[in-house]
Amino acid sequence: MIRVLFLGKTKEKFISSGIDEYFKRLKRFTKLEIVEVKSLDMDYKDDFVMVFDINGRLYSSEELASTIKNIENKNITIILGDESGIPELVKKKADLIISLSRMTFTHELARLLIMEQLYRSFTIINNLKYHK
Repeated sequence: MIRVLFLGKTKEKFISSGIDEYFKRLKRFTKLEIVEVKSLDMDYKDDFVMVFDINGRLYSSEELASTIKNIENKNITIILGDESGIPELVKKKADLIISLSRMTFTHELARLLIMEQLYRSFTIINNLKYHK
């Protein structure tokens, strides 16, 4: 089970559409839940927690796929903040902190990129031709 927590609502319709598309594609591979939350006080302490933050480690798509494959028997919670980022307390509890890029993206665009990378990871794990 993968739970994706987005802090705040996704306002841009084109981004929401893209997230919905990757959500549909991902259901083929894993049980998935996307939750838009007002705060990050949910109970996810027993999960493997991945936080996406600008100061995290850079991963290739292959490295992310390998990481997901190695922990896919656990519940995974993926957290992305809003324009203010991720609270330090949440980062301290994370099992893994990942940066999407050295470039800056809006938090909404980062949501879409994370969904695409999740989908890409599962196509890599399942040897499908999406990833080149």
